[in-house]
Amino acid sequence: MMLNTIKVFIPWISEFLFLVALLPQIILNYKIKSVASLSDLFLIMFFSAYSVNVFYIYGLNFPFAYKVLSPLCVLAVLIMIIQKFFYNNILRDLRTVKLYYVAFFFFLIFIPLVILLPDKIGHLSGWLLVFFWTLYQFPQIYKIYASKSVIGISFLFLSIIGIANVVELTSAILYGLPTQTYFIAMRGILFYLIYCYQFWLYKT
Repeated sequence: MMLNTIKVFIPWISEFLFLVALLPQIILNYKIKSVASLSDLFLIMFFSAYSVNVFYIYGLNFPFAYKVLSPLCVLAVLIMIIQKFFYNNILRDLRTVKLYYVAFFFFLIFIPLVILLPDKIGHLSGWLLVFFWTLYQFPQIYKIYASKSVIGISFLFLSIIGIANVVELTSAILYGLPTQTYFIAMRGILFYLIYCYQFWLYKT
């Protein structure tokens, strides 16, 4: 009985944490009127990863909690990107703007594909997700290393994502989710530890 109750709530908790984790960074961006501390490549891959996550979840028919909260995470990341355009005037950098447009284009292309070929696109999205979730952190980690500063980055944002990955790993074990989910969760925990080290090293 207890295990069944945990199984019901674990997916809601993990996906809710991923959503809530984005709010401190959005609020911090608003307060300082800047998103300059976040790498453009980080944001582009972050948006791509959350977008592919939606196709992974719907294609392979994940539990209802994932279907409800995952699209909201895409919306939250999109707000961060809008903040980047609004506060930092990146329209002057045409090459970067084109990369954002490419990410949006592929998001739109995948929508009809996942409707027509849910199983195939779901499995493909799962491995794309491993790729995006593995690589998207590197530009931000390098940006922190190069600037020797974590100013403008919310540690709460990173911490909640770290906790969410622990809960996600638990959910994957309880539900027997696809193998990709295990890789993604363990990767998230590893990168959180790297961020903790950077904050300890560079925070003044």
